[in-house]
Amino acid sequence: MRILKHLVPGFLQQPYRTVQKRLDDLELSMRSLETAVDAIVVNPKYVPGDDIGFNGQRHRKRIFGEILSRVAFDAIVETGTWLGDTTAYMALTARVPVHSCEVNPRFHALARRRLVDVAGVYLELSDSRRFLQAAAQRGLGGKGTFFYLDAHWYDDLPLKEEIEIIVGHWSRFVIMIDDFCVPDDRGYGYDTYRGRSLALELLQPAIARRELAAFFPAARSADETGLQRGCVVLAPKGQLAQELSQLASLREWDAR
Repeated sequence: MRILKHLVPGFLQQPYRTVQKRLDDLELSMRSLETAVDAIVVNPKYVPGDDIGFNGQRHRKRIFGEILSRVAFDAIVETGTWLGDTTAYMALTARVPVHSCEVNPRFHALARRRLVDVAGVYLELSDSRRFLQAAAQRGLGGKGTFFYLDAHWYDDLPLKEEIEIIVGHWSRFVIMIDDFCVPDDRGYGYDTYRGRSLALELLQPAIARRELAAFFPAARSADETGLQRGCVVLAPKGQLAQELSQLASLREWDAR
């Protein structure tokens, strides 16, 4: 009897996990297919608009604009191109080269088609970690760079590795992470993958070890537009963090 008590739960749970994973994967594939079809039929080319880029979030765009007003960047690096709306928005707003990668061949191809008329955008089909390593090796590592990290995708959660690569190869940088938990405002949406949430707890060891300052939106989620997704902004402590602390759109977070 004791043996059965140990064995039966395992037999019952394992098939459930397998079926649930297949259902989750199927749902994800269907959502991706719908997004791709909508992009082809409804928005085959990028067209600027108030609700285009940064999830259609007015205050997120304000954060980006204020950062640009205080920090001079030579380039922007994005992981997770998706359909390219944020990619194009950053290129047209910042007027510096935007290098972006997408691991999904379907969405990479869609982004290339949709952004064909947007100058200064360089798209690659690549895993984000390989992409960041290659970008550093071909000369971007010595340049002031704004990073927009949005490559987290279901089973794959490369954020910690992405940050380690950035900190290891860049000295002047600002990082914005999409879909991130705002600790004191759960009205902002954020992602959870297999029980791991995009939250400070996930990155706290790297933030402390690498001496990074963390900032969250000053605007409350109720005042945000669009999808109301949360974000965090990271920068090395010192001059860059001091510059960001002067921005009305951000508030520094005391992680102690």
